[in-house]
Amino acid sequence: MSEQMPRHSHSHSHSHAHGHHHHHSHGGALGRMKWALALNFAFACIELVGGLWTNSVAILSDALHDFGDALAVGLAIFLEKLSHKKSDGDFSYGYRRFSTLGALITGIILILGSIFILIESIPRLLQPQQPHADGMILLAFLGVAVNGFAAYRVSKGESLNEKMLMWHMIEDVLGWVLVLVGAIVMKFYDIPQLDAGLAIALALWILYNVFRNVREALKVFLMASPNIKIHSVEKEILKIPKVIDLHHGHLWSLDGENHIYTVHVVVAENSTIQDMENVKLAIKKRVRDFGIIEATIETEIVGGACVDPSHE
Repeated sequence: MSEQMPRHSHSHSHSHAHGHHHHHSHGGALGRMKWALALNFAFACIELVGGLWTNSVAILSDALHDFGDALAVGLAIFLEKLSHKKSDGDFSYGYRRFSTLGALITGIILILGSIFILIESIPRLLQPQQPHADGMILLAFLGVAVNGFAAYRVSKGESLNEKMLMWHMIEDVLGWVLVLVGAIVMKFYDIPQLDAGLAIALALWILYNVFRNVREALKVFLMASPNIKIHSVEKEILKIPKVIDLHHGHLWSLDGENHIYTVHVVVAENSTIQDMENVKLAIKKRVRDFGIIEATIETEIVGGACVDPSHE
């Protein structure tokens, strides 16, 4: 038997509770991302001048990386705004997944930037050029401070989009720590290869972490189950009175935070229509703890036929 709950009462309560939280988090996310954009672009300009002044391929590479970041953050802000549009005829589940698209594009930009850094830096190992160590130290202190503040602001976000941007900022902070250490060493020792070595190490570290985040974004698009396991959800549902068994359970995520769940629930043979409604309400209430914002439940009496495919 398919779900027969009164539409008006369900729709009102769901949209009211969800809309309030949604508006609050949306404003905070955009504010944090705009801060990241402003800091990133301004510091990228300083880096470009500083890299030319110090003759440091590590700093020039990071300047290019930061300009890519700024482009990615700008795009992420646009897609984050778009992701909060209400559902319509074209996107019946809403536009949330556009936020995840922003995370995916940001990751691709980071990957391409890191590959470019590797291409530019490896030849400098063979033909090193001595950078201006004092200038590098000055820029490194500034880099740690600016990017550290940006990372702190963005770290409060929960979406995949913001998490990807946070990795941008953290990578920059650690990159500048590497530059600072390398510059101090080069100030006292004649090791010009260290500059290119730092750039290569930073690029490889960025690639490692970004691939992990891109994988999470791809899982959302491929409709993989989120970090919560469907077996945990089913175990909780089976505790509800009158529930005998369940099958055809499907769990996927809209954006990495908010999830959708559908399931067929088998209820006891003597269950009334009111019993079935009570089971549905109990399920909807319990699955909220798993981040499931919408659950579609079909009830079946023990021994009843199920004609839906098994997806095995």
